[in-house]
Amino acid sequence: MKVAGIQRNSFVDWPGKISFVVFLGGCNFTCPHCHNNHILCSTSNTISIKDVLEEIKQQIGFIDGVVISGGEPTVHPNLHDIILQIRKLELPVKLDTNGSNFEMLQSLVDGKLVDFVAMDIKAPLDRYVELGFVKSKDITKQVEKSIEFLKSNKVPFMFRTTPIPELMTEDLDAIQKIVQGHAWRKNDFTPQI
Repeated sequence: MKVAGIQRNSFVDWPGKISFVVFLGGCNFTCPHCHNNHILCSTSNTISIKDVLEEIKQQIGFIDGVVISGGEPTVHPNLHDIILQIRKLELPVKLDTNGSNFEMLQSLVDGKLVDFVAMDIKAPLDRYVELGFVKSKDITKQVEKSIEFLKSNKVPFMFRTTPIPELMTEDLDAIQKIVQGHAWRKNDFTPQI
């Protein structure tokens, strides 16, 4: 099992917690403004999970939990195993996801493998294909199922949106309606030059 990268401590990836962040390479989205585009292919996974677990052990006592991010973690074939290895260290786990793999998300939540989920809502669902996030509307159906599943409150969660130049005020209003009554954070967007 291998991962694409780590961040030994983060004060922003898990609200209210100091976290160790594990990045898994690979993604099924093609977001034009991806801030992690250097790890989008699965061949980016070059760091041994054994080495990562040793790094996490060194941070125990300082960190409050581990964030699994990407790319898109739910496309990683060993995601369950990686989380189980972290769980053996008795640390809580947060999952960052685009919501495109509903069955995997449901399995992780129902199996009590994750303690918090942050799901990106990139745009109003009817604009995902138009804005180049995905090639097929079938994926947006999975995203919609994931949104509704998280709203059932089986695990603490939040929705996130990164305002990109292509999103209009009405798009943000539409997203706000999707998440109405639930935690939603608009991330800052700084275009890369």
